[in-house]
Amino acid sequence: MSLLARVLRLAASTLLVAVLAACGSSSGASSASNSAATAAGFRPAKAGTLTVATNLPGPGFWNGTGPDTMTGGYEYGMSRYLAERLGLKLKITNVSFDALVAGNVKGFDLALSTINITPARAKVADFSDEYLSSDQGVLVRKGTTVTASNARGLHWGVMQASTSLDFLNDSLKPTRSPAVYQDQPSMFAALGARQVDAVLLDTVAVLAEAKQSNGQLEVVGQYRTGGVYGALLPKGSPNLAVVNRLIGDMKRDGTLDQLASKYLVPEFGQNPDTVPYLQP
Repeated sequence: MSLLARVLRLAASTLLVAVLAACGSSSGASSASNSAATAAGFRPAKAGTLTVATNLPGPGFWNGTGPDTMTGGYEYGMSRYLAERLGLKLKITNVSFDALVAGNVKGFDLALSTINITPARAKVADFSDEYLSSDQGVLVRKGTTVTASNARGLHWGVMQASTSLDFLNDSLKPTRSPAVYQDQPSMFAALGARQVDAVLLDTVAVLAEAKQSNGQLEVVGQYRTGGVYGALLPKGSPNLAVVNRLIGDMKRDGTLDQLASKYLVPEFGQNPDTVPYLQP
């Protein structure tokens, strides 16, 4: 099901409000959740705490300047839901995306950072069931045209160790080596400074950046790659089944739909499904 369909189906749902309000519930409810988590076999890296790793910033997914200043966001809302259901205190850690997908980050329970599930990443980490899909969007300075005939000749900006880089190298095959960046702000700044012609990143991410650019940047298309996001867990984690069960609950009870309606659609400025698809 597309993001738009999910949002429209339950946009009026108020279930998320109840879930987030429950974060201040009584100790009795917390104890019940704790017992349920223990019975399910969830073993946190730090006793009494659900440690969620991510790579900041992440507008729409993580709204805030750092782990201690979060005000909302799709994945932040997921994290709060998981912590509440498990009866655990939530701790957010900001880590390197490269290290995360390489399996080099330690001391966390799961990561939520718009991480596409790939066979290569699955060799060094475990992934939950998918919770959101995203193809690859093309962000350019306003007025730049991208077509099937000129795309290969553009100078592309892309994130290190990303599925966007894989797509460029394996499918689009530009004539000029792409510029590779360690973080999104540096990549977007390079685009604004005309150091690259276009940026390739998940459609949801570039729509958010375009909206924040005050008309300087725009998303002119997207490539169909079939990407899906999943929670990343340390390889061999005993908690995968529990996380999958709770993500399934979020799908069934409308939490994911409400999170998308509350945080993603306002952040994008348009529905991802309306962005035209390009041919590589």
